[in-house]
Amino acid sequence: MAGIGEPAQRAGSALDLSAVRLSGDPLTSTPLNGGDDLVLMGRAEDVSAVLRAVADQPGTRALPAPAGEGREARERLGRWLQTHTGVTDTTRQQEVLTRVGLASDVGPRTRIEDLSLVSRARLRFAAVVLVGETAADVTHVVLDSPFADVPGHQRAGLRSILVRELRTSGLGAVLSTDSPVDALVLGARTIELDAEQVAQEGDATTILGRPRGGLTASLAGANVMSGLARRGWLSIGHSQVRRRTDLDGKVYLAIPTDAVTLSVDEFDPAFRGESVFEVIVIGIRDEGSLLQVRLSPADNEAGLPLVADVLDASSRRAWGAITPALGGEATPGGPIANSPGEGVPDDRTAAAEPGGASAADAPAPGTWALLQPGLGPDLESQLGRITMGSRLWAEVDTQRIHVWSVEE
Repeated sequence: MAGIGEPAQRAGSALDLSAVRLSGDPLTSTPLNGGDDLVLMGRAEDVSAVLRAVADQPGTRALPAPAGEGREARERLGRWLQTHTGVTDTTRQQEVLTRVGLASDVGPRTRIEDLSLVSRARLRFAAVVLVGETAADVTHVVLDSPFADVPGHQRAGLRSILVRELRTSGLGAVLSTDSPVDALVLGARTIELDAEQVAQEGDATTILGRPRGGLTASLAGANVMSGLARRGWLSIGHSQVRRRTDLDGKVYLAIPTDAVTLSVDEFDPAFRGESVFEVIVIGIRDEGSLLQVRLSPADNEAGLPLVADVLDASSRRAWGAITPALGGEATPGGPIANSPGEGVPDDRTAAAEPGGASAADAPAPGTWALLQPGLGPDLESQLGRITMGSRLWAEVDTQRIHVWSVEE
């Protein structure tokens, strides 16, 4: 599992990480050969602790991020490189700095504090080059979040530089990221950590497609939990939320956050009637362009703890609300509605209302972002109903539950 490109051959034994243990179990029982990469995903505190333990193993070298503030920030690049790679030749240092894309006016005597965030990442990659050239006993470098806070339009270029230098030297890397793009492009073995345990291990497709930990659940936009499949039915704890399944035994399942319908009315016509249960709002949070609520069931025998989408403030959602379409107009919080005549404008209507719908008919501000009509007709009323401690009614679209065996 070498990731992008073909790695050079590098002498040295495989990196055995079975001594790195979480809750008594090894991080992984499969050694990393020279040139193999391992990506760790999960909560920052879990990942950083594991990376420190990995860096204590023979054959590894930790390369920290150059600090942008404090005493180390005043250190010169040459001294920093010497400390972390052992290379004292300033001419060679300059060659490598140039090779990773630092400008010619940046050299060993430049101070770290004079570098931008992206340039500090490049300095770190220069250290990777020098370790690969001079440290024959090192098979893997350890990098904690090498792309952290790098602007998106520059991230891909930096990632390519790192991969190129790892492949050229035959080094492998054990690194952390919270980006699904990093995990996919690096093509490395991936381990997700959650609550000081290994949640799962595999390729990026498996890790992201079958989320088990908090990070991948968030990336998937889903509630992830365990359940039991037996006699053709999937059950989740003692909840009344059930569905048919062909699986048997212990399973994991993911309930998309947009597969939850909410209302203030237990008998809202929007409910399908499969299993409506009362919930209490115990948290409110932003997740990208979404506003979500964390819900606790009022009765554990009836419902489930869930995260549900309430508002979508994405630009794409707004486009659908205000962008004119041929023969149609936007509807609040919904798709474009066509006018009569198979998309052909009605000339009589156009002549009577040259400016479109009247101001009195215009939807209230923010209505386009509403995802839960059952919580109220406008943004103000909905926000008033999703405060901490509010009681609502919920239903899960069971047909959208993604289920897989714990053995997969």
